Amino acid sequence: MSVSSELQFYAEKACNFWGGCNKLPKLIKHRENAVFGVILKNNIKAALRLHRPGYKDLTEIKSEMWWTKALAKKGFPVPCPIESHKGEDVIQVSSDLVATMIEWVEGAPIGDAKIPIKGSGKKIYFELGMLLADLHNLTEDLNFPDWFKRPLWDIDGLLGETPNWGRFWESSGLSQEEKYILELTRNKVKLILQKYKFGGAETLLLHGDAIRENVFNGPNGLTLIDFDDCGYGFPIYDLATATIQSIEDKHYQNRCDAILNGYGKDRYLTDADFELFPIFSMLRVLATSSWIISRAKKGSSVIDIYKQRALKEAKKFLEK
Repeated sequence: MSVSSELQFYAEKACNFWGGCNKLPKLIKHRENAVFGVILKNNIKAALRLHRPGYKDLTEIKSEMWWTKALAKKGFPVPCPIESHKGEDVIQVSSDLVATMIEWVEGAPIGDAKIPIKGSGKKIYFELGMLLADLHNLTEDLNFPDWFKRPLWDIDGLLGETPNWGRFWESSGLSQEEKYILELTRNKVKLILQKYKFGGAETLLLHGDAIRENVFNGPNGLTLIDFDDCGYGFPIYDLATATIQSIEDKHYQNRCDAILNGYGKDRYLTDADFELFPIFSMLRVLATSSWIISRAKKGSSVIDIYKQRALKEAKKFLEK
């Protein structure tokens, strides 16, 4: 059975836990998760997600569902989980495959990695900054259950011995000199972030992946989707991640300024936040340079593209 056929089989099986579907599930995206468009028996359009095996454990996925449901109840624009006919948010459809069902979001993403945003993008990123500020403000007011569990995007999660997306300074394909550059960068940044934390910078639950594909623009404005990478980190990491796909665009600085200004409209930013924004952008680049290795085909040119981008940002940092 091919991968696509197997996913289709489990998508159809998963639908039964929500009372079945009027039409066969249709695969619309397959990145970390396989996402299917479905029409439930009550004619409600929804998105069925089959979660990437081994990427997040059951408690982490349940935690993601708890958070997004709590945000939706507060009126935040996020696709709310749809409970199964037994009242569950998360369903185990095989020994290693977990399914969730969420509300369908009308509209379209503001772009993606291959589709740039037209013009300066200042308006959309200002609005996104306001949206992320609202997300962080609402999150701080929530009372999380004791069992809640999500990964870390803090100093350890980005630069520790076992970072979320791998030890980027030891990735395969790096020369000894390149490893030295990345490890030196890692050590220097770790000291900077420790000082940042000691100076009062706090961590909270972040979206973790507010890139273009995960920001929808619809009839009622912007909506955040795909909280699959949510975790605890410094709030500025969310802003840096949101602009990272523009890092080689001539409008990059305008977009960084816009998202910071939008965020600062509803949430206080310190001088250190502004100063360290470029470092958090670089950290995202470094993290993805190891993340891509397990996602791309062996020998793919995209792996080298990510590596070269990481080295470029690291060298730029070390030269300052």
